[in-house]
Amino acid sequence: MTLQVLSAVLLVCLGMLLGATWTIQALQPRLRRQAEERRRLNQEWLAVHAAHRQRGECACCGKSLSERDWYIAPATVEDRPGDD
Repeated sequence: MTLQVLSAVLLVCLGMLLGATWTIQALQPRLRRQAEERRRLNQEWLAVHAAHRQRGECACCGKSLSERDWYIAPATVEDRPGDD
């Protein structure tokens, strides 16, 4: 009886290990794409932030920005004036 329980536990552990390995391999391309997209978005955000800092004004409305205003989320793209 003990040998059967031990065998069952061993088979369950082996199945979990194989399942985890297959899941990681199946998700790996998606996770790589997401990581690359995060890096690209981060680089774009840094470039936009640097441009705003150099100009000192809002890209949407042209209003002069204070240091506190750098972290305020802008309005949606559809709400920008001058895009009509």
